[in-house]
Amino acid sequence: MSDRAEISREIRNLTQLLVEKSISVSQNYPRVLNNTITWSNFQNLAFTLQDEPYETIYKSCRKAKDYNFMLIDGALIQMQYKFNRNNLVSHILRFYPNPNFENYQDNPEEYEELYFGIELFTDMINKKAIVFPLRFDFSNVHNEMLHPMVHATFGNYKDCRIPISKPISPNRFMSFILRNFYFFKFIEENLHDEISLNLSFGEQVTNNEKKLLHFTYE
Repeated sequence: MSDRAEISREIRNLTQLLVEKSISVSQNYPRVLNNTITWSNFQNLAFTLQDEPYETIYKSCRKAKDYNFMLIDGALIQMQYKFNRNNLVSHILRFYPNPNFENYQDNPEEYEELYFGIELFTDMINKKAIVFPLRFDFSNVHNEMLHPMVHATFGNYKDCRIPISKPISPNRFMSFILRNFYFFKFIEENLHDEISLNLSFGEQVTNNEKKLLHFTYE
């Protein structure tokens, strides 16, 4: 199966899974157009507003429903993949947590009771937690050590580019998000068994970049 077919299938299956598990409260199914996979309501506001404050970007995307999923706490997930002859050539994967997190922190018991009545979301409402956006990019734009082909950006810092060994599949991205930021839900719903991590890609990191602290996977 081609990269494009595999990735489209993963996003569609993820969408169904997150709805079934009541993790996604609003969603758009994937859209395949020419050589790009986005979502059915794609407007690219995150790119258009990239120089604006994070809260403006988040609120605009949320209001316009410009995302793959909105999770139970209001966090947004965006996944864009581009291909050349069915082979993956770039991706942008975004995790935009709710910047108004304190609204939930004020009444965590009511929040938990409202949605589930059990303590599955204590990770998200811990008063010591600080929310920040994450982005995982892959493209052929490369400047060794300064701009790795695949990299992570934390907190929208302009020059934050942590090398990653390979491009990231939709399942691997969502497993990372759910395992690290929604741990109790991840375990409670046995999502480690539900989300397959079999799809992998060729290595895109240089030997010099491997000397840096970086992310990798098998």
